[in-house]
Amino acid sequence: MIKAARPYDFSVEYHHDPKNKFRFNDQTPDDEWISKVAAEGWIIFSHDRKFHTLLPEAAAVKQYGAGCFYLPGASSPTWDKAVYFMRSYQGIKQRVAKINKPFIFELKYNGKFAQKAIP
Repeated sequence: MIKAARPYDFSVEYHHDPKNKFRFNDQTPDDEWISKVAAEGWIIFSHDRKFHTLLPEAAAVKQYGAGCFYLPGASSPTWDKAVYFMRSYQGIKQRVAKINKPFIFELKYNGKFAQKAIP
């Protein structure tokens, strides 16, 4: 089943960073890890829908030119989360290719995207 994802041109790095490049832990402030992963050019996918509402996080998204997508299904089973992501993959790819960072989009359960203003 995992091979089904191989045709897509993305890789996944978890917040805990298994390659130990950043050594984040659960207590790392959002603005700290956002600044570091954005500097690497990574796109952020999160269930946490607050980055555009809190000043340190919003400032990090802006300052470091982050691209962020809020994904639905925080309490959904993992398979459902994968379905939400894969169903929206083409839309995600198009936005990453065409819209200059910084940006934050919320992905709705119905597959629609809503861009969030970054203060």
